[in-house]
Amino acid sequence: MRAIAIAAALLTAAPAFADDTDLSWLSGHWRSEGDGRVSEEIWTAPEGGIMLGVGRSLRDGQARGFEFLMISFGEETVYHAQPGGRPPVRFTLVESSDSHAVFENPEHDFPQRITYRREGGELHAAISDLAGERSFGWSWTRRD
Repeated sequence: MRAIAIAAALLTAAPAFADDTDLSWLSGHWRSEGDGRVSEEIWTAPEGGIMLGVGRSLRDGQARGFEFLMISFGEETVYHAQPGGRPPVRFTLVESSDSHAVFENPEHDFPQRITYRREGGELHAAISDLAGERSFGWSWTRRD
């Protein structure tokens, strides 16, 4: 119930669509499988000033983690991450093109940078500190 209230507050606070950032290349169902592990992210199309996403990881058929995601477009483009349904952390878009986006929050402990890059039917994501000394990455294939 708390996650629903937080999501509702975020949606209410989302500014009207005002910038021209195009992240539609991120939309879709992205999934990787192997060695009993499944990782996926699903992103809606950008409409009404937001994109909504959800992430899930499984090991041997059992859920190991999940995340609620939202990108809001306005005076600035902001990535809102809620790993495990915890309160959202904001990351501001600092760089984008027609196939990649970089979001940062220098005040956050870890991660401080979130990067997405699309190459055809593959989506790559990475989280890191600003120095790039600590990082983790994922790669998914489009499923829809």
